[in-house]
Amino acid sequence: MKKDTMAIYKLLLKYMILPIGNVFYGGHYLNFLTQWDDYDAMSEDELEHIQKKNLDSILSHAAKTVPYYKSLSYSSLADFPILTKDILRSHKNDLVSSDFDITSLDKHHSSGSTGIQSFTYMTQEHTFYLRALQTHWWRWSGYNFGDYLLQFGISQKRPLLKKLKDFFYRCYYNKAFGISETTLRHILKNISKKKGIYIAGYPSVINQLAMVENNLKLTPNVSGIICFGDKLFNHYTTNIKQAFGDSVTIIDTYGCAEGLLMACKYDLEHYYIMSPHVVLEVVDDNGTPVKDGEMGHVLVTCLTNKAMPLIRYKLGDLAIKLPKEHYPKNRKLNYPLLQKVVGRETDIIKTTKNITLNIHSFTGVLEYYQEIKQYKVIQNSLESITIQYIADSNFNEACLDEIKTKLNTLTQQCLNIYFEKVPYIAPTKSGKPQIIESNLNKS
Repeated sequence: MKKDTMAIYKLLLKYMILPIGNVFYGGHYLNFLTQWDDYDAMSEDELEHIQKKNLDSILSHAAKTVPYYKSLSYSSLADFPILTKDILRSHKNDLVSSDFDITSLDKHHSSGSTGIQSFTYMTQEHTFYLRALQTHWWRWSGYNFGDYLLQFGISQKRPLLKKLKDFFYRCYYNKAFGISETTLRHILKNISKKKGIYIAGYPSVINQLAMVENNLKLTPNVSGIICFGDKLFNHYTTNIKQAFGDSVTIIDTYGCAEGLLMACKYDLEHYYIMSPHVVLEVVDDNGTPVKDGEMGHVLVTCLTNKAMPLIRYKLGDLAIKLPKEHYPKNRKLNYPLLQKVVGRETDIIKTTKNITLNIHSFTGVLEYYQEIKQYKVIQNSLESITIQYIADSNFNEACLDEIKTKLNTLTQQCLNIYFEKVPYIAPTKSGKPQIIESNLNKS
């Protein structure tokens, strides 16, 4: 498509096709996009005011209309009980507001990556709200309506609305997991014909694509990368920039399939928390708030889903909030900042000396050993771990001793480390790769 024709198409998409779709499907997608543009321009005080207003509204609404909370007397968010995935499953009807008919609501499933699948309900209007926020994040990468897009996702069946989105947005949709190198080569050859394409999807599969590109050297013209669904590790970023250029913009998002888009990286190493949409708490094992700068369990309260308010929902994630005194002075936006998303609660290795290792402890060591293609750390007892690994063609067994020495330094020699060479490492049920499997708390 020539440059002038492309410009005309983008104008038609923005000012004709999307508004018609808004009317046809009864959503306010474009209005929500404008609202998020307005939020981006607001001061810290204005954003705090909006968050407090939305929080007061959702707590009052929940206490009045949600059966699970009706007997609750509260004065603040802290008075609400922590909501777990088990409670979400067993009390699904009691958690839906009496203002809504559950049979008319959209149902969203989690990926089940923690071992417990859960689901939430929301109006179609709220589904459009989430799509608008997701698009808003994508636009931080430079993406705009009508730009070529390569998207990797889990959804294999594309319903009509998504097929229409793919067509009008010029989106090439591919499955995210179980992709062969031959398929990745074919995808790279196709996108190399497109100028200024964006790539969106799971960091693990984008990393696979980048590794294939680093061998092929097709040099596709990639304008931006949008990551969601799993962890963007430092070595992924290195591979992606090597494949698609140091100047390529990489946007890393933090959300979950239950309908929560919580935070996103933009111009900083830290994540902007979408405070008009969510409140994030970080707490210890007893539910007590930890100090900013300390790691804890993430509790999220959704401020925008009135059909099924998720209040103090325990995702199963570990994270760290950035202390306010460390906020960069020249940041582009004024949302509160999340310092780091550490990973799942199950992504922790424990030891007899109470030293814990998270995913980054292992990636920080093994990313330097390219002769190991993939690995998984399994802990069945407090005294030992087994590292399964798939060897590359240039594998040298001496690297295992080096890895063990570095990990022994981290653990002060209190962990027995074993290695197991395997031909294949199975993903989780959701299809995502898994680095740590802790079986300590399993009966």
